[in-house]
Amino acid sequence: MDHPDTAGPDELTGHLVGLWRELLDPEATGLPEIAPESNFFVQGGHSLLGVTLLARVEETTGCRLRLVDLFKHPTPIRLAAQLRAAHADIVIAQ
Repeated sequence: MDHPDTAGPDELTGHLVGLWRELLDPEATGLPEIAPESNFFVQGGHSLLGVTLLARVEETTGCRLRLVDLFKHPTPIRLAAQLRAAHADIVIAQ
């Protein structure tokens, strides 16, 4: 049974989309709007910004990821799946 405070799949993916938007600012770059399938690196992300993203993920979920995880799972929906596979009970800090 799920813990009542555990983030659901859509909530976690939505949270990651929000972090992508904060860091990549699609309006300023003129790139397409960020969606669950948006590739971090295609949207203008790079390894240094990736480190910042992963720090924000850890800060808000308590889950630590490696930069290689972002390279292997560069979209919010795929990174969310990786997070859920590695950490069963993810709670997003408000």
